[in-house]
Amino acid sequence: MRASQFPFVTLRDVPADASSMHERLLRRAGFVRKAEAGTYVFLPFGARVLRRIEGLLKGECEAAGFHPVITPLTGQVQAVIDSARPQVRSWRSLPLRWYTLNQVRDEEVEPRAGLLEARESVRLQMWSFDADALSATGSVALIRDTLVHACRRMGATTLAGEADGWLLLAEVEDGEEVLLQCSSCGNAAAPEWYPLFDTDESTPSQEAVPPAEVVSTPDLRTVDEVAQFLGVSPSRLVKTLLLEVDGKAIAALVRGDHELSLPKVRRALGADVVQMMSAERVEAVSGAPVGFAGPVGLKNVPLIADRAVRGMQDFVVGANLADAHRVHVCWGRDFAEPVWADLRVASAGDRCTRCGGDLVLRRGIFVGEVRLWQEEHELVYDDAEGAQKPVQVTLGELNLTRTLAALVEANHDSDGIVWHPQVAPFEVAILLLNPSEEAHRDVAERLYLCLQELGVSVLLDDRDGRAGAKFKDADLTGIPVQVVVGRSASDGKVEVRLRRDRQPYQVGVEDAPIVVEELLRRETEEER
Repeated sequence: MRASQFPFVTLRDVPADASSMHERLLRRAGFVRKAEAGTYVFLPFGARVLRRIEGLLKGECEAAGFHPVITPLTGQVQAVIDSARPQVRSWRSLPLRWYTLNQVRDEEVEPRAGLLEARESVRLQMWSFDADALSATGSVALIRDTLVHACRRMGATTLAGEADGWLLLAEVEDGEEVLLQCSSCGNAAAPEWYPLFDTDESTPSQEAVPPAEVVSTPDLRTVDEVAQFLGVSPSRLVKTLLLEVDGKAIAALVRGDHELSLPKVRRALGADVVQMMSAERVEAVSGAPVGFAGPVGLKNVPLIADRAVRGMQDFVVGANLADAHRVHVCWGRDFAEPVWADLRVASAGDRCTRCGGDLVLRRGIFVGEVRLWQEEHELVYDDAEGAQKPVQVTLGELNLTRTLAALVEANHDSDGIVWHPQVAPFEVAILLLNPSEEAHRDVAERLYLCLQELGVSVLLDDRDGRAGAKFKDADLTGIPVQVVVGRSASDGKVEVRLRRDRQPYQVGVEDAPIVVEELLRRETEEER
């Protein structure tokens, strides 16, 4: 493609309403235009990137045995379920594996952070319909590994972490979303799902602990406020969190410097629905406003506690009175011993239950998930004996719009975007610095045609204009390999360099295509 025939306009200034790095760069580089809040137009550069991502994903899906399905714009999920129904009636037809690529509009999205929270997005869905739980588990792993491999091919360092299924995190240095990963075995999970070891601490003696007493803590609701007022560490407080568990009241206890994990509570109690009590319900159950509930004297409410609390005595709890807390509290003396379980959110520095390694925090952007389909679908099949069995449904989803944004967030520098060759709008940019020089123009044309014959996608910047502007546009748009046809072209040499490091290679014109191919091969094979 010749730049003189490829319409794109780059911006010198950052758009004032661009709130995130990827949006600033994509709009400046002419990849997208903001149509309205949460809605973007993908201009030719951006459309090429999106289409290349789609093409890569189609190839990965079909290599994994999934077949394309095109659904209506509305009711896409139900259309898939209904279309699968007549095809899964016999065990012989399972597994059935489909994928869809659709543009989706979600009016409930609150637009923010550019393309990360856009009302319109392009999404890949991978569906697997299986005969039993074991087969479904294999399909979950297949979809997870397919999506992770695809994202890594795009240039995203991608991590799959266990949660209610699996979450896919594209790592970004300052990302707001996190997974925990073991530094030794590599196992990863969401912090609220990561299992933790039972504490090794022995239960302290109660003998020297003074009797519990109520102290006034006026308008002090948070752990830090109460700890500072009482002159104790936050780890000496025990929070009492009142929950609705399948419609029944339960009190969960966690150390003051820890956070309660609702998924762990659900798993520990074998419950279906776990949620925090409303403020009105908390006051009705405990007799005190939110922030002052405690286990002492709490009537008809079962207690469950994180195992870290078992290693504590002489701690502080809410007094079940407004503006009051109770100090010198001991479990087993002041209130009945609770049921012990792993209930807290894991954090960096905790130990992996698989190998004992340290957990480290991985920051990034969630771009997809894989999970067992829990909603009603009424799909059944006849097994080999003719008995009807429920079909197991697995769904994997990748948000391409968020993925594109994550690629830019993770791969840029002060001058612009740095695309991976697999998703770049073009693999090579030839910068013809002086189009009026016939000899230079001939060199650029020869390279352009030669690279095209080799199957390399090329943008030949043959526009009239200053050389400095061409360099700036090349860096801003992030095409992986730059071939500079400048003064040395008169001597039969050109400069080849990677956008990523801009290390120049002076090579002969005849050797330039070979060097370009080698650089692209290295960039494609190298795990970024």
